[in-house]
Amino acid sequence: MAKGTKAFCFSDVIQKHKLPFILLAAFLTLAALTALVRLAWAWFAGAEYPSITVTEQNGVYDLTGITDLDKTVIRLVPGKLYYPGAYLTPENVDTAAPESVERYAELPADYLSQRFVLTLPENNAVYSLTFTLSGRHAMRIYVNGSLTAKTGEPGTTKQTTEVWENNISFNASAVNGKMEIILHSAQFYHAKRGASLAGLSLSKGRTTSDPFAFNRIKGMAVAGALLCAAVLLLGIYLLLSHTRVTLYFALACVVMSLRECLQSQAWTYFPISGKLSFMLEYLSVVLLTVFLSLYLEQYAKSRFLRGVQYTAIAGSCVYGICILFGDSIFYTSVLVYYQILLVLCIVPGIAGLFWNMRCPAKEQAAAIYGIAVFFLAALSDILMYSDIFGDGPNVPISEMAMLIFVLAQTVSLFLMNNRLLAEARQAEEKLETEKNALETLNRMKTEFLGNVSHELKTPLTVMSGYAQTTKLLAQQPGMLDDAEVSRRMTLISSEAERLSLMVGQILDVTRMEEGRMVMEPVRCYVDEIIHTAVETHYPILNKNQNRLDIRIESEIPAVHADPARISQVIVNLISNAVRFTANGLITVSARREGPNIAVCVEDTGTGINPQQLPRIFERYSPKKKSGGSQDTGTGLGLFICKHIVEQHGGAIWIKSEEGRGTSVFFTLPCNKVGFAHTPI
Repeated sequence: MAKGTKAFCFSDVIQKHKLPFILLAAFLTLAALTALVRLAWAWFAGAEYPSITVTEQNGVYDLTGITDLDKTVIRLVPGKLYYPGAYLTPENVDTAAPESVERYAELPADYLSQRFVLTLPENNAVYSLTFTLSGRHAMRIYVNGSLTAKTGEPGTTKQTTEVWENNISFNASAVNGKMEIILHSAQFYHAKRGASLAGLSLSKGRTTSDPFAFNRIKGMAVAGALLCAAVLLLGIYLLLSHTRVTLYFALACVVMSLRECLQSQAWTYFPISGKLSFMLEYLSVVLLTVFLSLYLEQYAKSRFLRGVQYTAIAGSCVYGICILFGDSIFYTSVLVYYQILLVLCIVPGIAGLFWNMRCPAKEQAAAIYGIAVFFLAALSDILMYSDIFGDGPNVPISEMAMLIFVLAQTVSLFLMNNRLLAEARQAEEKLETEKNALETLNRMKTEFLGNVSHELKTPLTVMSGYAQTTKLLAQQPGMLDDAEVSRRMTLISSEAERLSLMVGQILDVTRMEEGRMVMEPVRCYVDEIIHTAVETHYPILNKNQNRLDIRIESEIPAVHADPARISQVIVNLISNAVRFTANGLITVSARREGPNIAVCVEDTGTGINPQQLPRIFERYSPKKKSGGSQDTGTGLGLFICKHIVEQHGGAIWIKSEEGRGTSVFFTLPCNKVGFAHTPI
C-alpha cells in the first residue's frame, strides 16, 4: 500500500452515512417480512380445501350436483332479492315484499333480511356455515324455521341494536334435502354504511368449524406480546429511569394491544359490549396517536417537528372528545377529516424526523429503524388494498411490522435508559465527590478558624499579661531592673512578631485569591536574605531553646527574586521548625545545584505523619503539635511558600520522618533574567 493512503473500512462508511443504511435495512426487513407472510399465507391457503362459487338459480342454490362435499368449500354469493327495512320470519316469508339487489345502492337500509334456499343431498350430514359482511353488524340466523345463531342484538332502532362483528358461524343440517336460511343484519352505527349484503360459505362436517378462530388466536398472541412489552417498560419506568418517554411508549403498547384485540375479533372472548368495542376501535386510534406523538417528542428538536407534534395531539384530542361525548354517526362521519389531518402530520413529520437524525446515536438508530419498518409496512398495505398494482390476494404485513416496531423502540428505550442511568451514576459520583470536597473544605475552614482564633488569642494574651504585670511592677520602685524589663519586652516583641506573621499569612492568601499579590524581583543573593531573616526574626521566634546552625556554600551566585518574598518563605520555614522542635537543632543551609540555588531548613523535631505529607502544601493543612506545646499554626504557611517559590520558577518539597525531624527544600534559578512583575 502506498504511503499516505488509507485502507477502505466499511464500518467507517456506515458511521458517516448511518441513515441511508438504516433505511436500507428497513427496506430489506420489509421485503423479508412480506415474503415470509405471503409464504405462510400460501401454505395455509394450500392446506385448505378447494372452493366452488355457486350463484342462485330461480331462488335456489342447488348443491346436489357437487359430488365431493367432504373436501370442498362452497361459497354462495348474495341472491337476487333482499328485504330492506324488514326482518323476515318463517311466518311471513311468503307474504313479505322483497327488493332487487340491483336497487341496493338506491335503497340503503340500517337493517335488512336475506333468504338462502339450499338443496343438498338427502342425508343427515352436518354442515358448517359462515356469513361474512362488510363492517360490524348485529345478526340473527333462522334455519328451517328455527332460531340457530345470533351475535349482538338486531333491532329496528339504534337504541335497540347492539352491533357485534362482521361474521357469524354456525352448524346446521338439511331437512329432506333442503335448507332454508334467513339472515337478519343490522348496522346503525356507521355514517356511510347501513346494513350490508352477506355472502355465505358452506362446508361439510369438520372442514371449517370457525374460519376466524385462527385470526382471533393470533390476535391474542400479538396482544399478549405487546402487553409483555408494556409491563417490561412500565417496570423500567417505575424501578429505574422514571423517564417520561418510557412511560409514553409503555402506554402506546397497551393501546396497540387493545387495538389488536379489537381488530382480530379476540375481544369477543371477553365480557365487552358491542357498543363499547365499536367506540374503543376508534378511540384506540386517538390514544395511539397521542402516546406515540409524546414518545417521539424526544426527537422533535426543531420548531417544525414540534408544530407537527402539537397539531397531531390537538387534532386527536378534539376527535377523542367527539368519540367520548358524540354520537357514533357523528364521529364516523368526520373520521375522514381526522385521517387527512393524520396524513398531513405523519408524512412530513416522519420525513423531518429522519432529516434531523441523519447521524443518529445508537438508541436513535434503533428507533428510526422501527419507525421506518412500520411506516413502510403501513404504506405497503395501503397500496395493496387500493389494488394499484393489480387485483391479487390481500395479505397485510402491518401486524408483524408493528411487532418489529415495538421491539425496535423497546431496544431504543433500553439503550436510552442505560445511557441515562450511566450519566446519573456519573453525576451522582461527581456530586458525591463534590460533597466530600465541600465537607472537607468546610471542616478545614472550621479547623482553620479555630486555629486562627487560638493563634491570635495566645499572643494577645501573652502581650496583655506581660504589659499589665510590667506596668504594675513599674509602679513599685526597685521591683524591676533593666534585665527583667528587656526580657519582658523581648517576649512581647516575639508575640507581636508571631501575630504579625499570622495576620500577614491571612492577608497574603486573600491577595493570592484576588490576584493582587505582586512580585518585585531584583538581583540579590540568597545568603544575605538568609542572614537578614535569621538576625531579625529568629531570636524572637525561638522560645523552645533550640540551637541554630547556618551552613551556606561560598561564592553562591546571585538570583533574580523578590527579597521580601524569599525572606517570607525562609521565616515561615524557620517558624515551622522552631514550633515543632524543642531543645533541638535548626539548620539553615544553601548551596548551588546545577542551574539552581537549593535552600534547606532542617530540624530535629517531631516530624510529620506520612499520611499528612501528600497534602502538606494545601491550604488549611494543620500540623501536629510540637513537643514544646507550641500551637499548631494557621495551616497557611507552606501553602504560601509553595506559591511564592513556584512564581520564582523554583520548586519546593519536604522530607520527613516521624520522630526524627523534617527537612524542607526549595530551589531558585540562578539570576533568572527577564523575571517580570507577575500577579498571582
